[in-house]
Amino acid sequence: MQTEPMRSFLFNLTSQWGGALYTAAVSLGLVFVVGRYLGPGAFGNYSYALTVAILFVVLQDGGFRRLIVREKTLASTDLVQYQAHLMPWALGHALVSTAIGVIVVLILPFPHHVEIGLAFLCLGLQAVVAFISAELRSQGVFPRDALWQATTRSVSAAAILLAMFLIDAQPVVIFAGWALGLTVALLLSPIPLEKPEFTGLCIKDIRRACVGFIGVEAATIIYSRSDIILLKYFSHCPEQVGYYAAAYRFLEGIALLSGPLSFIWFRNLRLARMDRELFRSRVVKMGFTMLAAGAIIGIAGILYSEVVIRLTFGKAYGESAPMLAWLLAALVFILPNNLLMQAAIAQNKERLYAIAAGLCALLNIGMNMMLIPRFGGLGAAWATIGTEAFLSMALVFGLWKAI
Repeated sequence: MQTEPMRSFLFNLTSQWGGALYTAAVSLGLVFVVGRYLGPGAFGNYSYALTVAILFVVLQDGGFRRLIVREKTLASTDLVQYQAHLMPWALGHALVSTAIGVIVVLILPFPHHVEIGLAFLCLGLQAVVAFISAELRSQGVFPRDALWQATTRSVSAAAILLAMFLIDAQPVVIFAGWALGLTVALLLSPIPLEKPEFTGLCIKDIRRACVGFIGVEAATIIYSRSDIILLKYFSHCPEQVGYYAAAYRFLEGIALLSGPLSFIWFRNLRLARMDRELFRSRVVKMGFTMLAAGAIIGIAGILYSEVVIRLTFGKAYGESAPMLAWLLAALVFILPNNLLMQAAIAQNKERLYAIAAGLCALLNIGMNMMLIPRFGGLGAAWATIGTEAFLSMALVFGLWKAI
């Protein structure tokens, strides 16, 4: 007979997986539609603008998303008095950073600056969505969070499709529709949106914690997103960006599906952080589960990548198939790394992860600059595998010593 904690875990996991499956299905379906209507060239421009914006989103988040989850799950001794202000500070930070980013990028005279500015706006609104989700996860109400994620994805996807079909299938229109959809979704927030406050980073303890998380996010985004930007400038074939972006969307979808386990396991790890043996045994068990899942998906990707690409993006994206096979093979490292990252943050060791990810960012950029000019998107996929393998070794060594 199942114990009550196991039943609760399965219920939370099922609801999160249901929400993640729905969100992933809608997101992937939306990408397929956008990719088909734009074509490889315009889809590459869209993906480039989005990737540049994602590099900025770390400043829009400001480290508050992870701080909310960690501190409202189990407060650190030096931060317990600030719990009630975390959400208002997060909202104020997102508002100011997004406004500054949009204004600056619209002033600067470089290609696609309007698309990038709109993407900044979209991801600023998405940061607020993530803050709400962090609040719900810290409370352990995972079914409610799953419903919130599904709602925001549904509303934003509907707005994007309406904008495309009623106005025009262009990147600017797509980003404008996305921003409108997210704005409408925020009106349906499951928790009241508090009045923004702007003094959070003026407090030393909050600033120190947020800077650590910013370092984590910045390094992670750089080493996971630099490939598309470097492809844009170092590939001899402009369509390579579109081909690689199409393949990479599947990797993002799988990462989205693995998220529920990471979210729930983080809460379990955080609550067990003071019990060294229990914490270590949970990390080992969860890590091997992720490793097995990554191996199964990687093998399936090698066997069926051509069929998957043909059925989703169409024959025009045939060159994406070998890239997809290599990217899915990287999951044997990516999925365990997600768990190891959660373990480091649960132990207030975000600096360990930030250093490891920073080294990975340098390694990834170097490998991409060497491989992309000769091998294009395949070289970027190989760089991803090498980077994730290095991160696995760094996290296992560093975390094992820390706990």
